[in-house]
Amino acid sequence: MSINTFLLIVVAFAIFYVAQSKVNTLVLNYGAARNIAKTRIHYVSWVLRSALVLILALVVSLVSDLGFNDFGVFLSSVFAVIGVALFAQWSILSNVTASIIVFFFFPYRVGNQVKILDGDNSVEGRLEEITLFHVILLAENGSKLTFPNAMVFQKAVVIGEHQPTRAVDSKPKAQGYEEEVSGE
Repeated sequence: MSINTFLLIVVAFAIFYVAQSKVNTLVLNYGAARNIAKTRIHYVSWVLRSALVLILALVVSLVSDLGFNDFGVFLSSVFAVIGVALFAQWSILSNVTASIIVFFFFPYRVGNQVKILDGDNSVEGRLEEITLFHVILLAENGSKLTFPNAMVFQKAVVIGEHQPTRAVDSKPKAQGYEEEVSGE
């Protein structure tokens, strides 16, 4: 290995360290600003750090004397094995991806009263937790309901007040939601 290759690898690790630090800071600050649970912040940080590790491995292998063809054969073999495993478990990957998107972009928060509309299978409750794979709701009867994160993108979600028990208030609601919540 030449000194130039060694220096490029050192630079790649330095960039990786800085990028990892920046990503962690971004996720922590974003999570703190939106008052997101520490476990969710940990999940998102872990997924993003894993992506950075894969990018670092790609860069280091390309900079070293592996060559693109050797790396391509290695990657195709790895992806063939992983692809078979993920094909059987594609919903796991989609739920992890959905969890990242929910972390950054969705308007509901822990404590909101939500109703996930799914025809006769609609679920309603107070949003208890958003995990890496599921949204956990606490129903009025005290039972816990889980709904996969990926399904949240496929269904309409009606967001109510922050507290599940509420008096009549002046804030506008979605058509029909107030009657369904109050039982009228």
